[in-house]
Amino acid sequence: MTSPENTTTSLDRLREVAAESARAANAHNTQPWELRPGTGRVEVGWRAEDALGPSDPAHRDLRLSLGTYVESLLIAAAEQSIAVDFELDLDTETRRVGRLLPADRPYDTGFRTSDIAGRRVWRGAWKPQQVDTKAIEAAQETARAAGFRVAAISTAAARPLLVRAYHWFFGDPGIAAELMAWTRLSPRHPKYRSDGLNDVMLVLNRVERFLMGLLFSPVVYRALRPLGLPRFLTPLSSSATAGDGVVLVILDKGEDTAQEVAAGRLVTRLWLDLFRQGIYVHPQSHVIDCPHTVGDLAALCGAEDGERPLVFFRVGIPAVDPSLRPRHPRRDLPQQ
Repeated sequence: MTSPENTTTSLDRLREVAAESARAANAHNTQPWELRPGTGRVEVGWRAEDALGPSDPAHRDLRLSLGTYVESLLIAAAEQSIAVDFELDLDTETRRVGRLLPADRPYDTGFRTSDIAGRRVWRGAWKPQQVDTKAIEAAQETARAAGFRVAAISTAAARPLLVRAYHWFFGDPGIAAELMAWTRLSPRHPKYRSDGLNDVMLVLNRVERFLMGLLFSPVVYRALRPLGLPRFLTPLSSSATAGDGVVLVILDKGEDTAQEVAAGRLVTRLWLDLFRQGIYVHPQSHVIDCPHTVGDLAALCGAEDGERPLVFFRVGIPAVDPSLRPRHPRRDLPQQ
């Protein structure tokens, strides 16, 4: 059993690794998580101001993001031989996802903080090179071991859904406003190096930056939206729908929202393993959020009765080396 002295030491030492965990994947780079120290435990919760609204209508992405953070925190703690475990206890009223408790041994993982720090999302152009089927099969096996299923579908089959989902996404005024609230198009933005989606992350050139800032401005957006602006905006995301490749979709049975936290933990393990193989991902959750495409996506994945898509991401090889670009900003890390 863990002694009271070791209990305090383990929990206090979590502060040493919390910054390393801040590179966990999360929607819109909002970094919603927070640690709340307590007696004999550390709660993991979230800040209301960093939870998306219209862009994440069911708060699925929020719970996925909290799961990626928990898994990243456990990996970072294990590397420092900090023996803690996570107990899921989702409570929306207190904005708590669970608690970290002392354990007899560190979390069993093969990943390291260098994996967390190195992982990147890629939203740019892709090589025609196909991802090795063995990598896809390994991801599917990892998901099965965690109680989920991963369906692999071609980008060509998913493309019509992506385009329809982008039309819906760009056509919703609330989503458009929220997107711009979290977008940092210029280094002059006061939060450019701390959070949100900057121009480098979105792989925007100078013309695209100008168009995005202009067309999403409230006056222009309101005037042009009835004239078909969403269809014009979709080509700004052309790299997300063009070319060949594979899309992986994580599916789960039932409507238990707590399972979305577990799915987020799975996402971390899958993405870190893929990244070790030189395979990058591009998550596109709006295909699941869009009421006009989620049913067709489920059918495309061969979903069984009661099975629902939770995570949608493209996997492939970037056309340029993403490591040449600055890493995504994080509040808890030094500005870059």
